[in-house]
Amino acid sequence: MPKDAAALLDTVLPDTCMKTFRPASSFIPRTSGRQTRDSPFKTFDASEHAAASAILDYVDFTHRGTSALIRAPLHVESSDHMIIDSSAWRGLELAKSLGGSKVSSLLQAIDSTTTPGGSRLLAAHLASPLMHLELLERRLDAVSYFYRQEQLLQRTRRQLSEVFDLERNLQRLSIGVGTPKDLKNVASTIEEARQLVELVKSHERLRHSQLPDLPGKEALGLPPLLRDCCNSLVANEQYENIAKAAEEIHAALKDDYASLNSKSGFVRAGYSSELDKWQAVLRHDPKSTEKQQLQTKYRELLGSTRLRVVFQAEKGYFLDLPHEENAKLLKNEDSRHELEKLTLFQSLKNSVRYRSEELRQMNRELTEAAVEVERVENDIFSKLRDRVLLVRDELQAMASAISQIDVVCSHAQVALDRNFTRPLLDGSCELHIEDGRHAVVEAAHLRGSNSKGMRAFVPNSLHLAAKPVGSCWLLTGPNMGGKSTFLRQNAHLVVLAQMGSFVPAKFARVGLVDKLFCRVGSADDLAADKSTFMVEMQETSTILTQATSRSLVLMDEVGRGTAVNDGVAIAGAVLEALCAKQSRTLFATHFTALSDLVGATCNGELRPYRMEVLEHQVGGKTKHLVFSHRVVEGLAAQSYGVNTAALAGCPPSVVARASELLSELTHETTVGRHTDINDVESRLQRALAVLGSLDSQLVSSEGNEMRHSIDPHQILDELRQILSENGEERR
Repeated sequence: MPKDAAALLDTVLPDTCMKTFRPASSFIPRTSGRQTRDSPFKTFDASEHAAASAILDYVDFTHRGTSALIRAPLHVESSDHMIIDSSAWRGLELAKSLGGSKVSSLLQAIDSTTTPGGSRLLAAHLASPLMHLELLERRLDAVSYFYRQEQLLQRTRRQLSEVFDLERNLQRLSIGVGTPKDLKNVASTIEEARQLVELVKSHERLRHSQLPDLPGKEALGLPPLLRDCCNSLVANEQYENIAKAAEEIHAALKDDYASLNSKSGFVRAGYSSELDKWQAVLRHDPKSTEKQQLQTKYRELLGSTRLRVVFQAEKGYFLDLPHEENAKLLKNEDSRHELEKLTLFQSLKNSVRYRSEELRQMNRELTEAAVEVERVENDIFSKLRDRVLLVRDELQAMASAISQIDVVCSHAQVALDRNFTRPLLDGSCELHIEDGRHAVVEAAHLRGSNSKGMRAFVPNSLHLAAKPVGSCWLLTGPNMGGKSTFLRQNAHLVVLAQMGSFVPAKFARVGLVDKLFCRVGSADDLAADKSTFMVEMQETSTILTQATSRSLVLMDEVGRGTAVNDGVAIAGAVLEALCAKQSRTLFATHFTALSDLVGATCNGELRPYRMEVLEHQVGGKTKHLVFSHRVVEGLAAQSYGVNTAALAGCPPSVVARASELLSELTHETTVGRHTDINDVESRLQRALAVLGSLDSQLVSSEGNEMRHSIDPHQILDELRQILSENGEERR
């Protein structure tokens, strides 16, 4: 790879990303050789073909000598999916929390899947929400079907819990690392899939029979998505071959999963006559008549009653003599002569072990039988595996259908458990939420309810649209008041709606969002020589250049990383730009002056809202605060930062001193404001006096002589001097 390209990768990809460099020839479009089974790349352009070729080359490189199971590459239009930028993905904690685990992420809060494939598909849906209304309605219709029929939902989920990870089983079989257990799992899943379809269809037949005979009854039935999934499970052209393969696997392999993980002994007795013949050779009862006869023979031959004939699976047959008995026999000439005919192969602490030619021949027969058993069983395994892989495309479709049903059932279960509702989706640029809730925080409250008592989440509403409604909310309020939670909950709600899930709200109308941006909680990037403020500005730049009128933008504390005046100026300019784009925007800040500063220039798109704070006063002084976490109209009167510091446990002396300093700063600001007003008023009075004097001179003049003696430049200079007095000092 060229050095400049490698340097570009180091800049674009994070340090944690593993990179493998392949030769340029890997990116040359393939015209022959190994390709996916049904993807000749005929519809791909040159760059797409080159990318697919590079992927296939990499798979060949990492799976040498095997045939990895690869699905045909698909051409996906970016306009079909919501774009979530990296900052939003990280800041919203969609798949992982900021700590790097799934715990406390949105994915954990909504994952009620029962199969590994369903869990993976749910994560994939979360990563790429749809922009396609028809596909979204298909998903939501399927969720609604199970949501309205809880009994069917529970039975379906129980059936799904018996399903194995078909996709992983197929992958292991295809790359040559599969075991008989994988085959057994495939066969069991095929049978479970058949029962799953029968469960759904029988329930639908019963439901249909109970409906009154009304016009349109025949049009009722399974939702299209669920019907397609059922067809993928049992109605494909290869299903007869799939079912026969499953029957053959069940007939051939034992049910004991311990034996299915071993190299031999996993085929049922009676399945193969050849295998049964060799297995009979290997079956040795330690108390068998043959063994007793051998022991009697060698005891008589050597003249020892303490000699034992022993059989071990690894060593086969051998003679075992205690040391003292062996020494005694060696002293006897006849016994010593017979012992010399034997082969000493092992000496232990308490005994010695011999083999005779007869025993060695028996062991050779056992070894041959073991080899033949392994060969025959491997042949049986290979034939069954090849039979499965012949229909692997259909089995992959079956795995996808099972995962899809699992995801739909998961959404329905979460909706029932957590009182989610079906969102209304359309092509508008509106976002209207009534009593929306934060799915992750609410789930945390439910988990903690057993030990700490039930904590109710405070719902809030939102309405963003073009004026007169207003596309931008300026959200102010104290720290810990709930601003960030409100921002995140609405982003989560949009993502849930566009992945095909019900949402935590009383009502939700979501105009499809094409891009989701979130600038929340930036951190520095010291390795790239970027300060926190630089990272914040880069994220802001990305939003301003890429957001559209269909985007959802969340901005939290823009401008806080620099001087106050600079921060207010930057935040105001950003706010104006977003209002001009009419992007649906939630702009959280402590800069309450922004409402007056840019409100008039936002063309009616800006609406001020605040997090409600309830003050309990005693004797005219604030005793304590209550953050209600409710969003109400208007601007926050103050930020209550000192109160938050006290709640956080800062030392009382520090809190008291902070209150004193805050009072001083507030007093100075007020006095300075009054001084400025008095000064301006004084200068205006002096300017009016000059103008009044000029007017008197003009009125009292007896002719043009006086008018000609007045110098207009002198008058203007005097006025300019009066109006600009102390200007330099204030600057």
